[in-house]
Amino acid sequence: MVEKILADATPEKRLFVSLITRDISLVDAFLDIIDNSINAALEPLAAKLKTADDYQTLLKSNVKPKVQIDVTVSSARLVVEDNATGISAKIAADHVFKFGRALGDAEKSDRLSVYGIGLKRAMFKCGNKINMISNHKDGGFELKLNVQDWARLKQDKWSFEIEKRAPEQSKHGTRIVISELHDDVRRRLEDGIFLDQLREKIARTYSVFIGRIVDITLNNQAIPQESFDIGGNYANEKFKSGKVSCNITAGIAAVSGGAFRDKNAGWYVFCNGRAVLFADKSTTTGWAGGGLPIFQPKHRPFLGTVFFVSEDPEALPWTTTKGDVNEENAVWQEAKRHMITVGRIVIGFLDNRYTEDGTEVAPSELREAAGSKVSVLDAATAKKRTFKPPKAAGLKTIKIQYEARVKDVERIEKHLRNPGMGGSKIGKYTFDYYLKNEVGGDD
Repeated sequence: MVEKILADATPEKRLFVSLITRDISLVDAFLDIIDNSINAALEPLAAKLKTADDYQTLLKSNVKPKVQIDVTVSSARLVVEDNATGISAKIAADHVFKFGRALGDAEKSDRLSVYGIGLKRAMFKCGNKINMISNHKDGGFELKLNVQDWARLKQDKWSFEIEKRAPEQSKHGTRIVISELHDDVRRRLEDGIFLDQLREKIARTYSVFIGRIVDITLNNQAIPQESFDIGGNYANEKFKSGKVSCNITAGIAAVSGGAFRDKNAGWYVFCNGRAVLFADKSTTTGWAGGGLPIFQPKHRPFLGTVFFVSEDPEALPWTTTKGDVNEENAVWQEAKRHMITVGRIVIGFLDNRYTEDGTEVAPSELREAAGSKVSVLDAATAKKRTFKPPKAAGLKTIKIQYEARVKDVERIEKHLRNPGMGGSKIGKYTFDYYLKNEVGGDD
């Protein structure tokens, strides 16, 4: 009889911590911590947030009072604090600190917490000492964690020790302080560009929440709302797939006075209100052989939005870092087909801006084609409609250029008794003369 023994397969905490933090950037780690505050801000509204239309209708209404989220960054410590509803001791004990989630284990109010790993991964990424205090009407908690000590601690069942806090009836919210920052984190914070990158990423990622559901500051400076509007002549479609509803819109961006900018053009993709892709012009969203042409300067006016919504965040087509889409996801594949359908007519119109025959769409025509400014939230909740390219106005023209000897130009000027007439006027004069006297007729 063969003797069977059990080989030790117990996971090492140190290896686990290293693996889960390796592939997430420091900026994305910050966003995961802020997600915790956004999630808390959305919790009282969760019952109203079941479809894409629900989200956009709510966001248009400017919820009051807005939740305040303050992010403070220094080389000594990182602090993220909010005045949302807080986290109860029971939820903290049963859900918040689990690594991953069992099937059906997610809180029904969660909207941005996907796999139950983001907050822990983000804190581990940043530093060794973590202090988290949350005040809640049913009683909050405090966590004091030394990650290195915890990693050395042998436990059959992994756990964090938390202290219960008394129920708080007025001052709610959560405060996370991370200190003993890792060396690579400190260097990144001191490189001179990190804060600007973080500020821009926060503004973009939470663009539909800022000023509506939350206000956010970074080192006491308010994060501005990254606004983008679309012209009233747009196309949109909606579909539902399993647990996910999706609203898709495409049209011409509404700009006031200035030119259309390359960095603002493309597709904007949101999952439960969080921006996953921002002004994307890659093959991921169908450009360059994915059903749409290669993005070119003439496409700068294009603006498309995709809003995915689900009560089950895991059903949404985003990656674990929530910074990209899962291209293999069936819902994303279906959305991409709709995106190409609604976007193709708009892009076809823009393709005519510059052709081999010359410029066919003047800037004034482009703005007229866009129509009056409309919020992308209003556009996404409207009934199905199609972009309507305006009828071509005026005659098509082409620019004619050719070389001529200077002395021949001067001879013509002398003959016409108009010295200094110049090559451009002579070219137009000779063209009109030939058309009238040699071609004849009036087309």
